[in-house]
Amino acid sequence: MDTSNLKQDSTYFIAIYGGSFDPPHLAHLEILKILNNNSLCLQTILLPNYQNPLKSKPFFSPNERLKMCEILAQISGDKTTISDYEIRQNHPVHTIESICALQKWIADSNLLDSKWLDSIPQVKLCFVLGSDSFESLHLWKDSQSLCNLVEFIVVRRKSHAITYPQNLTPKVRMSINLSHFNTISSSKVRELLHNGEIEKALKMLPQQIFPFIHAHFKL
Repeated sequence: MDTSNLKQDSTYFIAIYGGSFDPPHLAHLEILKILNNNSLCLQTILLPNYQNPLKSKPFFSPNERLKMCEILAQISGDKTTISDYEIRQNHPVHTIESICALQKWIADSNLLDSKWLDSIPQVKLCFVLGSDSFESLHLWKDSQSLCNLVEFIVVRRKSHAITYPQNLTPKVRMSINLSHFNTISSSKVRELLHNGEIEKALKMLPQQIFPFIHAHFKL
């Protein structure tokens, strides 16, 4: 984990890890493990989307991706839970809407152990996203309002410094350097699957979702 040039923050936080997860792969799992091993992270909420408003239609269906994310949550550690909020909407959802919904869900649920309940107002919400998405944050709906609601955990695939979005004032809690996973991406997995190179694709995925992939392609 690389937190260089970032102010250290000792407050507890809940990480919200949103994305298409089309499909979830080993780099996604590594991010969850890093968050789970962070003593200040109380919980990580995995938030698969129905469809990213800024991307084309996913390769796998919303329900297929939700099921794979449920497996990912189970194998990543006890701190990971999953929200099907965006999937249940049955249409593309903007992140600002999801954050507001999750704030209420966290307050109303028993998501955290009882020992943390009294300190929930002091717990920060952090949204996990890739450096490319962070750089284009100014294109998101109500982006400055989103910056006011959450801090950001930025995942970097390369060693260069984080590029901040235009005309916004986001706070970056920390960055995660995944340069050693630079060859693994959902788009690469989809390309391999589309070309019938199943075995090469499986090398980029957690073994626990192999049966799901085999069932999907009737192998």
